[in-house]
Amino acid sequence: MRTDIIGVAGLQKNSFIDFPGTVSAVLFFSGCNLRCPYCHNPGIVHAQTKDIMRSEDLWNFLEKRRGILDGVVLSGGEPTLHRCCASVASDIRGLGYSVKLDTNGLLPEKITEIAPNYLALDIKTTPKNYTKFLHATYNDVEDRLTASIAIAKEMKENAEIRITIAPDIITIKIIEELAQILSGIHSVWLQPMQNTVEMLDPSMQTKKTIPMNEILECQNILGAKVTNCRIRSGNTMSSVRGYI
Repeated sequence: MRTDIIGVAGLQKNSFIDFPGTVSAVLFFSGCNLRCPYCHNPGIVHAQTKDIMRSEDLWNFLEKRRGILDGVVLSGGEPTLHRCCASVASDIRGLGYSVKLDTNGLLPEKITEIAPNYLALDIKTTPKNYTKFLHATYNDVEDRLTASIAIAKEMKENAEIRITIAPDIITIKIIEELAQILSGIHSVWLQPMQNTVEMLDPSMQTKKTIPMNEILECQNILGAKVTNCRIRSGNTMSSVRGYI
């Protein structure tokens, strides 16, 4: 008896970029415990998406794609908010898939429970700024992120840190602080903010994006502390699209 997949508001049937080295499907879970102003899935963040997909349809899809797809990405929103995710991940692996988790890392115990084959951890800014910029409601953000970063370090090449380079939320000084926090991480990706897509805070679209020379400076600062620091060009992050 498979676990009911509860809270999936979108499905990307095929992706060649979301799970490194793996052809995958992406499940987008609704709801989030942050309010990042540059988020490009506002309907999912607010859990306002009306179309919550049927668990039966999702399992049927994954059954049919065995041998065609190699992995499944649990994304969002924030998938770790959903109690079903650990059991769902186990059941997905039972079908022969690898599992990737996209998470903001504020629920490190859920990362451990889900036990992803690959982890993508979004670090937004320094922990002290999570309340100011992202409306975090936790009073122990630093402890939570420290635990999640430790998991990423242990996973080595099977984990990556993602940092969206957004005005105000990321500065050179903030990157210098993050470099100390992320020291020893295997892989960091810098993602220039895309201001041509729908955003949670529409005013972000009017802000000037951080120039490439500053992003390259960020890369150099982080590159001195981590094994690999690269820049992800263009909008390679998935948005909600595609239904069964």
